[in-house]
Amino acid sequence: MTALDRVGLQVELLKAGDRPLKILFAPPFAIYSPNFVHDRLFSYALRLRGAEVIPVFCDALQRVECNVYGGTWQGDASFPENCAYCQKQAQLLWEDNPTPPIPLSEHVTPAEIEAITARVEAIQDDTWQAYQEDDLPFGRWAKDILVNNHVVADHTLIPNHERLGRAHLRNLMILKVAYGHVLEIVRPDRVVSNDSYYGMWAIMQLLCAKRGIPFYSYWPIGKTRTAAAFSDAAMSLDFRAAWPKFSSQPLTPAQQARVDEWMGSRLGKRDTLLITHQVDSTVATDAVLSKLEPYKPTALLPSNVIWDLAALNKQVAFVDMMDWIISTIDWFRDHPQFQLIIKTHPAELHPAIPETRERVEIVLRDRDVVLPENVHLLSPRVSVTAYQLFPLTKVGIVHTTTTGSEMVAEGIPVITSGRAPYRGYGFTHDPATRAEYFDLLERHLADPQEASPSQRELAQKFIYFQNFIYYNDLGFVENEWQQNSRLKVTSTTDIMPGKMPNLDYVIDAIMDGLPILDAERFPLDS
Repeated sequence: MTALDRVGLQVELLKAGDRPLKILFAPPFAIYSPNFVHDRLFSYALRLRGAEVIPVFCDALQRVECNVYGGTWQGDASFPENCAYCQKQAQLLWEDNPTPPIPLSEHVTPAEIEAITARVEAIQDDTWQAYQEDDLPFGRWAKDILVNNHVVADHTLIPNHERLGRAHLRNLMILKVAYGHVLEIVRPDRVVSNDSYYGMWAIMQLLCAKRGIPFYSYWPIGKTRTAAAFSDAAMSLDFRAAWPKFSSQPLTPAQQARVDEWMGSRLGKRDTLLITHQVDSTVATDAVLSKLEPYKPTALLPSNVIWDLAALNKQVAFVDMMDWIISTIDWFRDHPQFQLIIKTHPAELHPAIPETRERVEIVLRDRDVVLPENVHLLSPRVSVTAYQLFPLTKVGIVHTTTTGSEMVAEGIPVITSGRAPYRGYGFTHDPATRAEYFDLLERHLADPQEASPSQRELAQKFIYFQNFIYYNDLGFVENEWQQNSRLKVTSTTDIMPGKMPNLDYVIDAIMDGLPILDAERFPLDS
């Protein structure tokens, strides 16, 4: 018996409430220990309040690849082998739940699958990524899963992308039918899900919205912290509803001290599962810095990992992140009096995750982009971090990276090119067109000015809200990368109502059908 099993032993005996809500749990991401533990403990906490937890799982309903396994993430095993393991983990997750998990394959008929297969086959070549049904963007979801599986952003770089894209499209359309039947039969009062950015869970979110069912998603974002959202993907990082109230209040001395500590620890571990800014470098710091011209007005461009959800579909004035980078290089070629440093993301070549195939340096090479002397491209392997380049920087230019908020907090003005999570929050410059972007860039380099005190203050508030409120320590678990999560609770009584206030906040919001954050309320400090 595991520690997690022991916590669940007395759930039925210790119920502190009798609210007979039916709470459906969407197909889990149970192959990942932090999600496994969260689903189990969330379900225990909900059952303690009287809810009935009704899980569903995908029992080999999908073919070729899926949102859990495929491409680079498949490893050495075949898809059927990985699929069997995923099913095993889902069944293990729910083995002590009073209501057995519902297999999705029992809620879609062969005739429905045949009809979907025929519709997919009828789609014209290379147009599947734009396919929609019932106002659901199946094609975009299929493309996003495909590029994430194969660690690129341009799906045409993937061998057999046409066949694979259509396979994902078919899978998602079948899931939609199965989900619809399950929702009709179960008629849940609430639905809880893994983060719903990607299609397998986004479908459930939108079907719930159509039916008026409160939907909650979450993602374990750090060693102890969890992001949660209402009627949205948790990792959309949408704080707009709560921002006016929170940003209007000054940080307390204790909150300011935490921000200062956070900023000071940026070369350390912070509360992160995977430390991407510290890699085994093959390029010495001095060799990099010696090539820079310290007296030229300098822009720092810290890039994203292009296939990651933080960068996907976030374009505003440019086609995508690579178009923005290449266009910016071209601008600096015509403005030799200024200097550009492109700091590529170290996670492009991080040993703990698959190697990014569509890296910035590879795209520039393949598109025959020759760097002018005033543009410096830093490899993911360099030992220099973006933070060490701040003293040289007159303006930061970013796609969506959170480094942008930290630059402003340090007094460096920042221009966003994509839908960064802080775009429009009052402390960055947010152009809507290419012309506006390049005009802002020239003005900030020709007449460098520090970020204003109010911009710095807002950036610090954003850092606090994101890292200590939205990313919330619920108190029950500590995660380590590629290791089993460690429970911080020892018995069912540890998660009883009133024992863990931050956990209570999320669970009570689910029970009451309330947003996780809105104009008047947001999670507790943690």
